[in-house]
Amino acid sequence: NQAPVGVTQTINRVVERTIEKVIPSATSTGSTKETIVVSEDNQVVDAIDKNSKSVVRIYRTNIDPSSGLESPIFVGLGAAVLDDGTIATDGSIISDSGKYFITDDKGVLHDLTILRNKANEQIALLRIKTDDKNPISIPKVNLSKNDLKLGQAIVYIGGETKNIVATGIVSSLGTKDIPASSSTPATTIITSIETTLPQTNFVSGGLLINLSGELVGIKANYLDSAKTTLFVPASNISSVISAL
Repeated sequence: NQAPVGVTQTINRVVERTIEKVIPSATSTGSTKETIVVSEDNQVVDAIDKNSKSVVRIYRTNIDPSSGLESPIFVGLGAAVLDDGTIATDGSIISDSGKYFITDDKGVLHDLTILRNKANEQIALLRIKTDDKNPISIPKVNLSKNDLKLGQAIVYIGGETKNIVATGIVSSLGTKDIPASSSTPATTIITSIETTLPQTNFVSGGLLINLSGELVGIKANYLDSAKTTLFVPASNISSVISAL
């Protein structure tokens, strides 16, 4: 409680799991129970390892007026969400007239095609153009299907030139009530996520993951909100993919 504002502290929690091990013997097959202690530190490290290779940095080509040459401009991060190289990112950083690309670990450029980018959707979808000479394969993230809870521990992956991580908790959830229809009952959906993460780390398209290593949100600039700390929930990403 004495920590200055902006300092993220990791609270190490201990989780006990009881598992069964089958131990064969000469006469019979039995089982024994063993308690495994898993620290939150291990869960955080595992979650980052599971998703770090799914993060991509998106660049836009820009013409240098002094030289007339094209130069890359970093616009934000994205996450591979499908096996075919489809990437989800913050829709506010993508313009339909722009030309975008990513680079692989060898520095090879790969152009991006804009698949979906609608003004009323926070998420844009792009796809990597590949060829036989310069193939690229990016592992996709696992989208969380479970609703977030207040106080739930989360991990953020950002950084313009390299992965920078931070930990925090879910501090607030934006919701919207959906009235009942003839075929579906009334429900409440999550529309935005706020966290205790320091804002100085935020990059558009940054990934928000839970301790199971699932993507729960993407950093986006909500055009209808004055807040700059909001994340788009994974359910919105899934909806845009389904619409595509």
